[in-house]
Amino acid sequence: MIDGEGLKTGHATFRDTPYDWGSFSASFLTGRGLALIAEDGGAVAAWVGISPISIRTVYQGVGEVSIYVSAAHQGRGLGRHLLGDLVLASESAGYWTLVAQIFPENETSLSLHAALGFKVIGTRRKLGKMIHGPLEGRWRDVVMLERRSEVIG
Repeated sequence: MIDGEGLKTGHATFRDTPYDWGSFSASFLTGRGLALIAEDGGAVAAWVGISPISIRTVYQGVGEVSIYVSAAHQGRGLGRHLLGDLVLASESAGYWTLVAQIFPENETSLSLHAALGFKVIGTRRKLGKMIHGPLEGRWRDVVMLERRSEVIG
């Protein structure tokens, strides 16, 4: 999947392996997961998804957002469009809080989330150590963002 492009930069995720269809489905299309996919010519151009943060009932309306836009489709507003649609779909699905965890160097993603109502809660210092890519072996900070629904909760 296209998230492999992001993994190569070292600024997308701590994961070291791109999703295949099975792992993507398990994360975003089962249980309370939710995903939207944009295609161009039959190939995935971008995707956004929500995975529940916990199986506990008290957190059933809280999900973590992920977004990836292929390099060939960046800068065209596709990510903003998909994330905006995901926010609306999340409220219809009963989510009252969306969270995102983004590396501080990923300014494009931070700006995109801010434009869609996500607020910075804080920075988790040295949250994890990279195990792959150009930043392998480095401790990484992660900016924690949250978007509270004005419709639910």
